[in-house]
Amino acid sequence: MNSSLLGEQIARFRKAVDMTQEELGRAVGISAQAVSRWECGGAPDVTLLPAVADTLRVTVDALFGREGGERIRIEDAVRRWMLTVPQDQRADRLCRLVWAAAGPVMSGKPEDKLDISGYEACCETVTPEDGKTIRWLRRTQVIMEDGCILGVRADDMSFAAVFPEPEAGWEAFMEDNGLYRRLFEVLARPHCLELLEYLCSKPPFPSRRYTPGAIAKPMGLTTAEADSLMEALAEVNLLGRAELETEDGLIHAYLLGDESGLVPFLYFARWLTTGGSGFLNGTYRKSPVLRGGKWKEKGEN
Repeated sequence: MNSSLLGEQIARFRKAVDMTQEELGRAVGISAQAVSRWECGGAPDVTLLPAVADTLRVTVDALFGREGGERIRIEDAVRRWMLTVPQDQRADRLCRLVWAAAGPVMSGKPEDKLDISGYEACCETVTPEDGKTIRWLRRTQVIMEDGCILGVRADDMSFAAVFPEPEAGWEAFMEDNGLYRRLFEVLARPHCLELLEYLCSKPPFPSRRYTPGAIAKPMGLTTAEADSLMEALAEVNLLGRAELETEDGLIHAYLLGDESGLVPFLYFARWLTTGGSGFLNGTYRKSPVLRGGKWKEKGEN
C-alpha cells in the first residue's frame, strides 16, 4: 500500500468537500489526530477505507489515485437506487435507509448498523392485576447538537422524523403559543377528531367539498353542530372554505386543507405520550433544545 499517496489523496478529497480532520474522524469513528497521521504518511486500517471513501464522496479506487475513481454524489446514488424500488415500497425503504444511516450518528462507529427488522412497534403487555392490555411503542430518539432524529423502528409500524436545527435555532421558527392553544382547543372539541378521521377516509382526489348538512348525517350531528365544528376547523386552517352555487343561491362548504398531515400528526402525538421504552436512544447535546434566549430575556435561569 502506497501510504504516502493514500494520505495525499485523503487530504485532497477532504479539502475538496470542505471538511476538517476532526469532522472526517468523527464520521468514521476515529480521532482527528489519526486523520492527521494518515495525511502525513500513515496508513488507515483497510476496514475503514469504504467509510472514508463514502464520507469523502469518492470511490476506494480514487483514494489510491486509480482511474475510474470519480467523485460520487450520494444524493444522485440514492436517487438512482430509489428508482429501482417498486413504487408501493419506496416510503418503507426510504425510512429504513434513514435508520440505517443513523447507526454511525448514534455511536460514532462506521461499522454500527441499525436493523429495524424483528422489532414490534405496537407492543402489548397484559397487566397481571386486572388483565388489561396496554399498547405502547418502542421509540428511538437521537438528540444531537445540530438536530434530532425521532421515530419508531419496526416492521409493522415505523417512521423516521429528521429535524436539522436551523442556524437561528428552532425557537426562531416557532409560532406564538396562542396559535397552538387555539389548535388544541379546537381538536379537544367533541366529535372534532372523528370528523377529521371521516374526511381522511375519503379518497383525496378530486378534492371534495362538504356542506355541514352532508357531514351532519354520517356523524350523528345536527347541521348547526357540524357547521360550528367545521367553521372552527377552518379558523385554524385544518379545513378550507369554499362556496357552492345552487338553485337556491350560494351556500358555504368546506374541504380538507391537508389530507396528508393528520396521520403523521396523530402518529407523533402517540409517540410523545406513549409509556413504552425506547431502543438505542442517545443524547449528544449539551446546549438547550430551545436556545433562543426567550426566558433569559425574561430574567429566568
